[in-house]
Amino acid sequence: MNTSHPSLVSVIVSTYNQPHLLRRCLLALGQQSYARYEVLVADDGSGEETRDLIASVARDCGYPLQHVWHEDDGFRKTVILNKSVLAASGEYLLFIDGDCIPHPDFINQHVLEARPGHYLNGSLIRLGRNLSDRVTEAAIRGGQAFSAAWLTRQGRGFDRRYLRLSLPYGLRQQLNRHSRTTLYWLGSNSSCYREDAEAINGFDHRFTYGFEDADFGYRLELSGVKPRTVRWTAVVLHLWHERPWSSPEVLTANRKLADEPLASGRRRAVIGIDELQPSADHRAG
Repeated sequence: MNTSHPSLVSVIVSTYNQPHLLRRCLLALGQQSYARYEVLVADDGSGEETRDLIASVARDCGYPLQHVWHEDDGFRKTVILNKSVLAASGEYLLFIDGDCIPHPDFINQHVLEARPGHYLNGSLIRLGRNLSDRVTEAAIRGGQAFSAAWLTRQGRGFDRRYLRLSLPYGLRQQLNRHSRTTLYWLGSNSSCYREDAEAINGFDHRFTYGFEDADFGYRLELSGVKPRTVRWTAVVLHLWHERPWSSPEVLTANRKLADEPLASGRRRAVIGIDELQPSADHRAG
């Protein structure tokens, strides 16, 4: 099996009108131990404040940063993710949400465990509102944000999920290998080879909020791409925010869409990456 590391990683960060969270995400991406990466912000129609933030960060962030944007026309995260895949230069894709703060070794751990024919599943440590406010830019730069002791002091006591930060690295590697947790595609911390994403026609544009990530993961697995976990070694902090777009009716409809590939065996998105590109005949001309 070829286990050579990807030559370039494209980190795709999804966002929508949360510049106060995105700023900290992009800052943390500038603290990474791994060097060969680019960042694409997949922006589902944010306003001028987000655009100005990205332009400001791009001037001195230390990594290639591209803003992939389309107009706000409802929840179209799957569409902007596919547009970002098309704009990416890397052979390996790493997905994170703009409300997440990646550990300094986040990219490196995904790269170390990347294998052809597999996708990787990382983990989130979800923070409450008060603790999220205390994960400041200074705490990210100084590294305190990823100290279990610091998080415990800032919050309401020790959370067992902090073990992903405090246990010895070798033990966390073993826990990855022997994890019994059900693995699935986690849109805020998962990665795969670009060719595998393209082979299933990317994310399905029919989805709005809910189960769009599950559908992508199901179809990867139906195409033969197996899940592996880095949940103990590739960790992100998830910052608290409200979810005003959640709708029970939409979630129910999307669940039905996500279940369909499992019943039919269909691997490719009904509407996806291919539908964003000119037809094959047009490209040939």
